[in-house]
Amino acid sequence: MADPAPEIKQRLEAAAKLYEDAAEELDRAAAHARRAAEHFRNGEVPRGTAHAWATRGHLLAAGTPLDEQALEHRLHSRPGV
Repeated sequence: MADPAPEIKQRLEAAAKLYEDAAEELDRAAAHARRAAEHFRNGEVPRGTAHAWATRGHLLAAGTPLDEQALEHRLHSRPGV
């Protein structure tokens, strides 16, 4: 594949970064979910709940930029193609 134009390369790098950032947030969400499960199994409801909410926060942090990119992408999509 030919080397893309600088502006395209910059957009592709931004997209790659967005997905790397989302993956990091999802990794953090998974760690909190595992910890929440551990605390709930031990009967530690307040700690379990705190980690459950942290899980949700990381999911939201990962999802928001992906949602924004999807909304932007819809403006460039062509029906029937």
